[in-house]
Amino acid sequence: MRLPRERRIRASADFARIRNTGSRLDCGPFLLNFKRTEGGGPTRFAVIAAKKSLRLAVDRNRAKRLARELFRTDPAPFPPGWEVVLVIRSGLLRRRLADLRKVFIEAAARIQAKAAGPVA
Repeated sequence: MRLPRERRIRASADFARIRNTGSRLDCGPFLLNFKRTEGGGPTRFAVIAAKKSLRLAVDRNRAKRLARELFRTDPAPFPPGWEVVLVIRSGLLRRRLADLRKVFIEAAARIQAKAAGPVA
């Protein structure tokens, strides 16, 4: 099952904008580049698996499937209006899906807390 077209980040300009003007969070087995959008449209998601970190195409494809599964099965951690790019590291394939899901949800909670900021 694929993510709907409106939920995917596809244009290289969007990737560059998120990387340059967004924020980054190191989560161990992956990095999250994220940015809150002005329009509040649906949460958009993309995965990057570099050949430098995962040499074999089989490993890159499996890692991307796992990462997409995290977002597809539980998009609730990121409410509408966010753009998220998950950058895979080599350690991702050594983790179970349940562990990755826990790291992903904790990272989303930290991002939400940071975005909300202190209440004055």
